[in-house]
Amino acid sequence: MNNKIQLKQDGRFFFGWWIVFLGFCLMLLAYVGYASLTSVFIIPVTESLGVDRGQWMLYMTISALIGVVASPVIGKRMQKGSVRKWVSIGCLCGAGAYIIFSQSHSLIGFYIGAVFHGIGFAACAPMPVSILINSWFGGKFKGTASGIAFVGSGLGGFILSPLLNSVIVAGGYSLGYLVLAGVYLIILLPMTLILAVKNPEDKGFKRMGEVETEIVDESAVEKRGMTASQAMKTGEFWLAILSCVLVVFASSAVLMNDIGYYVECGIDPTKAASYHGIMLGLLLFGKPIIGLLTDKLGIRISAPVSTFIFAATFLVMFLFGGSPTILIAGVFICYGLGAPSITVVPPLLINGMFGEKDYGTLVGYTNMATSMGGAFGATIAAFIYDVTGSYVAFWGVATVGVAFAALLRIVCFVMNKKNNNW
Repeated sequence: MNNKIQLKQDGRFFFGWWIVFLGFCLMLLAYVGYASLTSVFIIPVTESLGVDRGQWMLYMTISALIGVVASPVIGKRMQKGSVRKWVSIGCLCGAGAYIIFSQSHSLIGFYIGAVFHGIGFAACAPMPVSILINSWFGGKFKGTASGIAFVGSGLGGFILSPLLNSVIVAGGYSLGYLVLAGVYLIILLPMTLILAVKNPEDKGFKRMGEVETEIVDESAVEKRGMTASQAMKTGEFWLAILSCVLVVFASSAVLMNDIGYYVECGIDPTKAASYHGIMLGLLLFGKPIIGLLTDKLGIRISAPVSTFIFAATFLVMFLFGGSPTILIAGVFICYGLGAPSITVVPPLLINGMFGEKDYGTLVGYTNMATSMGGAFGATIAAFIYDVTGSYVAFWGVATVGVAFAALLRIVCFVMNKKNNNW
């Protein structure tokens, strides 16, 4: 197989590209609904309920902690069994959560719905996207395929943030949540049932773009790499997990509080919602760029580079809140190229260090780490706002934390080079 991406294999359109399309849609609708649209709801919901932002944001903490428990379990089952089954369950849980939110007029309803919300996120995105793409694409094209699929979260945020804001303005937050429930039931569930095929052989194809270390004799029983238990005995595994926690700790805060921060800086709420969408829309460029960088230079380079750029996002927010023009331009550029460190980089990093043998389980643990970071970042940022009247202090902490995560990712590969004897 040459290094040029092919649309066909053996004269037929390669079904793996439908897998990429499914991943794109899961990121566009499921991931965005979970992570990127909370910021659109924060002001209307808290004002309607008459509660502080930190109190309401606790539902995200509950959701994320549920994800911490569910992710490794679901990831292991996806790797060994049916991805289609578990993503379908996730769609039903996600829809159920949004229906509960739509009918909730007190905090307790959001806290109950958060249980289903957490299971839905763990099962829908980004973990199954990584598992499916890894099954269909080898190392030559995996970064590019992942970049294309994960760019869905950028397009989804760009389109859905202003649209959902308009829906909420017209019909209240209840209607907004019902729209999201409909997306799961009407679009994502049928698409999953049709397209979520894990094994290329089931469609008469072979994995595209395998590198030398991935090519295994067909008589071999085991894939190359470490088992989850072996990986967990290495220092680099835990440093990688910590880096994911730190990155998502910061990311969840900006995704769920940036509109509130823009309003704090004197920007009109409607314009702030559009800025949120544009920020996410720039991932349309950033994720494919980081995916291509990974394919060309390797994950050892792309992981720390994208993470350092992401740290610069928070530095801009910390320094330039009083200068909205500089603030918005800086956030747009740095977030577009830095946010792939949240979704595109972690599964490729894990695959690069520990191989194919127990990939689904290891990605499940990575997803658990992202849930752990997301459990506290957005909520702590909201509580800091409630206490101080500003998010600025949190952005300073986030800058240091994400820069440290970039350094950890460098150290991971230095350590792995010594231990990688599989």
